[in-house]
Amino acid sequence: MASTSKKELEDESAPPPYSSSEPGYQQDVEAPPNYEQTSQHFPLDPPPTYDSLYGRMKSARAESHGNVEFAKKFCTIIIGTIGCTIMLGVIMAVPVAMIIIGALYKNDCKAENYIPIYLIVAGSFGILKNLSSLLQRCMNKDKENSEEQNAKTNPFDSTLNCFLFAWFIAGNVWIYRTYNHWSPDPSVGNYCHPTLYYFAFWVTTATYILLGTICCCTCCLGIGVAIFGKGQ
Repeated sequence: MASTSKKELEDESAPPPYSSSEPGYQQDVEAPPNYEQTSQHFPLDPPPTYDSLYGRMKSARAESHGNVEFAKKFCTIIIGTIGCTIMLGVIMAVPVAMIIIGALYKNDCKAENYIPIYLIVAGSFGILKNLSSLLQRCMNKDKENSEEQNAKTNPFDSTLNCFLFAWFIAGNVWIYRTYNHWSPDPSVGNYCHPTLYYFAFWVTTATYILLGTICCCTCCLGIGVAIFGKGQ
């Protein structure tokens, strides 16, 4: 009797069985819509395309008729990239710092009076050069073959580049010949403020480090594209 009453209690507490005859029940379940039906109701935009640097290098290799032509296109692509433009904006801080350091310690380097002058002049013309490059890129942004247009230099930029290169060589002479001939002691004749000299020294040395890094990366990328192009 006890087992019978327990079974009856379990039957009463269990939920009633689901019946298809109950109102609201749909016996025929429709299949889910396929991709074409969904795309008609919810059109999907195509994914964005990205013209990668490697893809442009590969295309330049395929369109070139020799290594010289490929080298020219390679340099044009590198110079015309957005990353190069961003780098120019970041490098803008260096000429500003050169002007500030050179002006603050203009009379604090008896060992070589031209070092602070070198920083001030190089910083001023460096800002002018960067502004000219950014202006040229902004003007050529909406033009066809903007990369080739950015790679071209006008007579003003060419003259400015020649002056900056000559001034950089002169600065190298003034800075490196003073390397072992200056003292942080203001009472001696070969005194030079440490902040001024170390800043000028490392800014100049960093230029060579940066150029070496860019050359290595460019050569590695060019060799990789050339090998891959031959494999195709």
